[in-house]
Amino acid sequence: ENISFQTPEECQICLKSLYRDIHSEGLLDFLMTAWSRWDALTEHGRDPGSSLNLGQGDGVIKPLIPTNMPLPRIDHQQNQFASQNVMGQIGYYCTDMCTPITDMLVNELKSDASIIQKSVGMSIENSQNAGFAYAIPTHPGHHAARDSFGGYCYLNQAAFAAKLFQSEKYGIEKVAILDIDYHCGNGTISIFYNDPTVLVVSLHCDPNFEYPFHSGFAEQSCATTLNLPLAPKTTWKDGYRQLLKIALDKISNTFKAQALVISMGLDTHEGDPCAIRRAGFGLKGGDYLEMGLTIADGLSEQLPVVFIQEGGYRMDAIGEAASDILLGFHHGRTKQQ
Repeated sequence: ENISFQTPEECQICLKSLYRDIHSEGLLDFLMTAWSRWDALTEHGRDPGSSLNLGQGDGVIKPLIPTNMPLPRIDHQQNQFASQNVMGQIGYYCTDMCTPITDMLVNELKSDASIIQKSVGMSIENSQNAGFAYAIPTHPGHHAARDSFGGYCYLNQAAFAAKLFQSEKYGIEKVAILDIDYHCGNGTISIFYNDPTVLVVSLHCDPNFEYPFHSGFAEQSCATTLNLPLAPKTTWKDGYRQLLKIALDKISNTFKAQALVISMGLDTHEGDPCAIRRAGFGLKGGDYLEMGLTIADGLSEQLPVVFIQEGGYRMDAIGEAASDILLGFHHGRTKQQ
């Protein structure tokens, strides 16, 4: 089937230069330096409340988490700044208390950037033969916004892929991002909300019931954003398939995308432990094969497409679900030829 598996190469990557059009300088500086500054505080300077205790034992530096948050930022007001203390800064940039700074984070983010770069290039090379790319970064990214991180997301990989498509190297003007994670891609939406060259379409659980709670309402849609919230317990046949077709029509026929990034979250699966705490969807089994076929049917067979792995926490099911989406998409594309 001409499937190529590649891992990121050892490379000297400057995250600040790669992500400067996506994230603020302050956020990038924080992520690049936070662990070394946290380490340098020593045991006597690190506030126990800022340490994520996972039972690591003595002698292990625990991950850094926030203990306080600033008032909501208002662009035209300059009455709040990020503290120079790393324990204060994390509260300024992080939107929750479950996305920690760890010792290997910078290396992992460099690896993720390399994976996305390679995937975008492969999708361009393979598109003439109905090929596509599937990227599995260390971390998801769709909750990371220009000036904040959270929801286990540090840097926005989907936004990075979109910007790479639009770079001088590839010269694509109009890029769409289709987010099929169970949670709204609020970070991605916020980055491109006023950008007429990038359309973001997100299918997700109604934010009245589910994280991120404040974003993803239908009435927050605009010319460059289409929010398609779904009720708890939605199944493939009872709601999801219909809205996915609406999303694809918007991408292909209204926006006329020249490249597509798919934020492929699999926490839509029935029984996903992260989703069922509050609501959850009911997709399962062959639904994901049909999803891949449906996506392929709604797109031109030569459109460059990158799938980027986002969420998904039912570990006994997400491997099969991911394979089914990709196989369904592949079969749908080759059928078009």
